[in-house]
Amino acid sequence: MKRMIRNMVFHISVVLLIAGCGKDEEGIENRSPNGILIEVEAPQTNGWSTEEVTGTRSGMAKTVRQKGEYGVDMEVSTQHCPAGTATEEASTRWANVDDNITFRVVAYKSATAAGISTANYAGYGDYKLSGSSVQTTKSLILPVGTYTFIVYSYGNSSAITAFTNSSASIPVTNGQNFMTYVKAGVAINNIGSTYTLGNIVFKHHCARYRVQAIAQAGRMGAITACAGTVTLPRHNATYSFTNNTLTAQDGSGTINVTWNSPNAMSVYSNYTYLLPQASASVTVKLGLTIGNKPFSNRSATLSGVTLNANNTYYSNVSFTTTEGYIIGGSIWANGNLYYTAGTSTYGIYPNTLTCSKADNAQDYFVFNNPLPNNPELVTTWSDSRDPCRKVEPNSAWRTPTLQEFNNLLSYAKGVPKDGYTIYGDVLKLPYSSFMRFTDGHPHESYFDAIGYYLCTTYNRHLQNEFIGGEDSSTGEIIAFVIRCVRNK
Repeated sequence: MKRMIRNMVFHISVVLLIAGCGKDEEGIENRSPNGILIEVEAPQTNGWSTEEVTGTRSGMAKTVRQKGEYGVDMEVSTQHCPAGTATEEASTRWANVDDNITFRVVAYKSATAAGISTANYAGYGDYKLSGSSVQTTKSLILPVGTYTFIVYSYGNSSAITAFTNSSASIPVTNGQNFMTYVKAGVAINNIGSTYTLGNIVFKHHCARYRVQAIAQAGRMGAITACAGTVTLPRHNATYSFTNNTLTAQDGSGTINVTWNSPNAMSVYSNYTYLLPQASASVTVKLGLTIGNKPFSNRSATLSGVTLNANNTYYSNVSFTTTEGYIIGGSIWANGNLYYTAGTSTYGIYPNTLTCSKADNAQDYFVFNNPLPNNPELVTTWSDSRDPCRKVEPNSAWRTPTLQEFNNLLSYAKGVPKDGYTIYGDVLKLPYSSFMRFTDGHPHESYFDAIGYYLCTTYNRHLQNEFIGGEDSSTGEIIAFVIRCVRNK
C-alpha cells in the first residue's frame, strides 16, 4: 500500500511537471516537449491601391464652400488619390510594414478557413516587428495538427487586447490601420522544434486619409499650426474571422487629424485611417494659425463621400479672402482708409498702393480724430472716435494697436521697395509721408520715401522698418494715413 501511494505521488508530479508551461523572465512561455513553438517572419503589406476609383476622377471631387469669420472663407474638396499624383508618391506593392508594429497570430485547428469556430480555437501569440526581425511578446505553442491562422494588426505599436475562444471576431474603429492575413491548411508535425510562419502579406481593410491645409498665396502668411478632426457616420466595425470581412456599424464618431510642425503655405497632415463607408456625410473641422493669426473650429460638411478599403483619400482645405492680408497676427485691410466729405462716409481703398499724397487730403487723419482736416487733438484713445470703426459694416474694422505694429515687425521685417514697404511678401504699405496742419494743410513731399502709419498709441506710428514717434516739440499737429485691421 505504501508503495502504491509513493508511485501515485510520483506519477502526479510528472504530470504536473509536463503540464506546467509558465513564462520565462522575458515573458516567453517555455516550450512543452509535446508542443511546437510558432515563430514568425517579418510580414509585409500588399501596399495601397494604385488604381483609380470609379466616380472620383478629377472633376468628380466632393466640394463645399463656407463663409467664415473675419471674412476668411474655407473651401473643402475631398477625393480619391491614386498613386503618382501630386499628393501621393507612387507606392510599391508588397511594402514593408512599419517598424515597431504589433500583430497577433490566432490558430484554429482546421484545414480550411471554413472551419474557423470557437470550438476549434487553439491559441494565439503576439509579436512585434523590430527592424527586419520579429520579437515574441506572447508565444504560441501548438500540438501536432493542421491549422488555419488568422494574422491581424491595428497598425500601431500598442499592445493588443487579450483574446479568448469566446468569439471569432474583434472590434475595429476609425484611426486604426487595420490589416489581416489568412493562412489555411498549415500542417505542423515537427514535435519539440519550431515552425516558422512566413510569407505573411497583410491586406488593408480601411482607407488611408489625410488633409492638406492651404493658405492663399499673396494674401496670407504661412500656416504654422494646425490640428483637426474628421467626423463620419460610422465609427466602429467588427472584423469576422469566419468570412474575413469588416462590417461597419451605424453610429457617428470623430477621429483626430494631426500635423507635425507645419510651416508653409501648404501643409499635409499625417495619415489617419477611416472605416469604409458609402455616400457618407463627412465633417472636417480645423483649428489653425495662418500668418500668426489663429482661427478656431473652422468646419465644413461634405455629403455623398465614399471611402473604399485599401485606397487613399485626401481633403484639400483652402482658406481665401478678398478682405485683406493676414500677417503678423492681424488681418490688414486691402488699402488705406479714406473719407468722402460729400456723403460723410468712410471707405477703404481697393488698391493696396493707393495714397493721395495731396494737400488738404481726405485720407490723412490726426490721432483719434474721426474727421480728416480737423486739427483737434486728443491724446487719450477712445474707440468711439476711431475712424476705422465707421467703415461699413460698423465696427468691422479698427485702427491697429502699437502691439500689432510690433507683432508685424517681429513676424516679418519690412523690406523697402519702389514706392512701398512690403512685409513677409504679403502686405504692401505705400510710402505716404504726412500732412502738416499749417496754411493749406500741406503734404510733406520731402518725406515721401517713408510710410507713416497711425496706431492707437499717441505719438507712435509705423515707419517702414521700425516704430517711430513724431516730434511734438514744435506744437504742430500732424496727420497720417491709417491701414485698418479687421475687428470681426
